[in-house]
Amino acid sequence: MQSPIQKFNGGKLYHINKTTSGNRPGNRPGSLVYTDEFISDKAEEALHEGEKQLKVHGECSALHRENGKWVFYRRQDNYKGNGTTCKLASGAQPAQYNQGTKEHNYCWLKIDDSLVTGKGKRRSSPGPDTYAAIANAVGSGLLPDPTDENEPEWITCEWVGIKHQSNMDGITDHHALIPHMSPFVPQLHFKTLEEFVSLVSENCFEGAVIIHPDGTRFKVRSDMTGIENDWVKNYRKKAIDPGVTTIRPQVLTKDGMIRWIDGKWVLVANLE
Repeated sequence: MQSPIQKFNGGKLYHINKTTSGNRPGNRPGSLVYTDEFISDKAEEALHEGEKQLKVHGECSALHRENGKWVFYRRQDNYKGNGTTCKLASGAQPAQYNQGTKEHNYCWLKIDDSLVTGKGKRRSSPGPDTYAAIANAVGSGLLPDPTDENEPEWITCEWVGIKHQSNMDGITDHHALIPHMSPFVPQLHFKTLEEFVSLVSENCFEGAVIIHPDGTRFKVRSDMTGIENDWVKNYRKKAIDPGVTTIRPQVLTKDGMIRWIDGKWVLVANLE
């Protein structure tokens, strides 16, 4: 496969617009909503000129090419444990930032291929499931060959599935991966915040990642538009209807790649 240029280092995404305290539907009074003002000239350039991708609701993660293999890492914030960690690569997105009085420091935490958690009905296999998905994708040509040194050193992904976040897409696997690149994540089409709000009003999805031509990434979220929408209505539910989202990614699982077809997740051989 032809490998995309991997410019995202896994750091903090900037909101495309400035925010203010407001009454966000489905949230407590005083929650942040977008204003009409961009956070920077570059943000405005990104909205008008940049690529827009579906923002997937999961956990930021990455594949790192090490000794001819893809090694899986999960992003951690202010990690204090004893696991194997490494710094985020240099890039447009910061690994350290301040939010009010709290300081955030991102790093990558290595996930071993044998990691199993829980017991009985709570037993889960994040290591075996994820590495099986990676191996399957490499074997099928859906991910680059890690033995090829011309391929990217890092490929960032979203870690998704039943055990991750609210699983709004209704993915049936405990652990699966979505690379942060097209066509795994669909392209979205809008050039103004108003057009994004219109898209949100007619669809259910978390938001969008907006990529400036120089690689800097911004985000815009459905729940910060200040309007009632299906994402806000469904996000806090414990049991997610598998049909709730209307714009979906293509997902790498331990059994192969799945795509949403006719109201269900179906194993498929090729990217669309």
